[in-house]
Amino acid sequence: MPSPTPVIILGGFLGAGKTTVLNHLLRHADGRRLGVCVNDFGAVNVDALMVASQVDGVVGFGNGCLCCATDSDGFDDALARLVRTDVDAVVVETSGIADPVSMIRRVVGMADPQVAYGGMVYVVDAAAAAAGDLPAEALRHTRVADLVVVNKADLVDGATLASVGAELDTVNPTAARVVTAEGAVDPAILVDAGPRPERVGAEQLTLDDLLRAQDGPDDGAHAGHHHLHEDYQQFTWEGDGPVNPRAVARLVERPPAGCYRIKGWVEVESEFFRGTLELSAVGGRVRAARAARRGEGASRNTIVLIGAGLDVASARVACADLTAVDADDEFGPLSLLRYDPDTAQGAG
Repeated sequence: MPSPTPVIILGGFLGAGKTTVLNHLLRHADGRRLGVCVNDFGAVNVDALMVASQVDGVVGFGNGCLCCATDSDGFDDALARLVRTDVDAVVVETSGIADPVSMIRRVVGMADPQVAYGGMVYVVDAAAAAAGDLPAEALRHTRVADLVVVNKADLVDGATLASVGAELDTVNPTAARVVTAEGAVDPAILVDAGPRPERVGAEQLTLDDLLRAQDGPDDGAHAGHHHLHEDYQQFTWEGDGPVNPRAVARLVERPPAGCYRIKGWVEVESEFFRGTLELSAVGGRVRAARAARRGEGASRNTIVLIGAGLDVASARVACADLTAVDADDEFGPLSLLRYDPDTAQGAG
């Protein structure tokens, strides 16, 4: 069975800029194939993305991204169709479908094995927050977000922005956070690009290629996109020996502040279980699936933490003792195997 597709919830109070974030993600997909669920195609800048196909209510764009318009009643069916296409992730823009918290419950509660909750991204208007105009509902949604996007940062000064950050620290101190303007969020925070067939011979440029060529080195838009890569951090840990599964479980269950997602693989050895587990964790949801051993030259264990405002020092400390194996802890692997879909099915 293929790995499930992460479904990312995108929310934000009216006027915060969530549709701007959505369009930026689509325009700067950089090889990632994103599926999008919206209430109305008007939320997507179709003209800028060049429609390549339209079948059964799903619009395909020239860069491989897909978009489906649906209301609450048709959401489950629309999502089921999208996750069975060649997309790396699905982004649900919640306006007109459901509020973000309700949508989290809906996605997490779906029985579809191809659906995996991919975290909640919540967009906050910096100017509105500075003026004290954020409604209680927006603060409630911010509290459960995995990534907070402080948008329209160019409309306030540095001191005001710092004050907004301090307020958000009291509401949600552990969420990853991006401070930006014009909804510029790097999709690398949210999802990796999946493998694609290797190009052979002469080939027409994709939309991503055309957009990169259009945003040349002297173009302000390109400069802004380049700086996006400085807005997120990545910490990679590698180890040679078998891991302590309980220590790994603690890391993926309680990642350091500013971490949006974790990926990687680890080798576990005990009398109870010996093998490789492929890890992914986002939005409080953990997956540790049994996998083949890595090939020659690959590290036996690799864990990557990705976030914005990531506490790298805490990440380094958290990973320091991952290979400190307790030889007497025979059933330690259960702390990870409970997140293995095959183990869960067997238990059911």
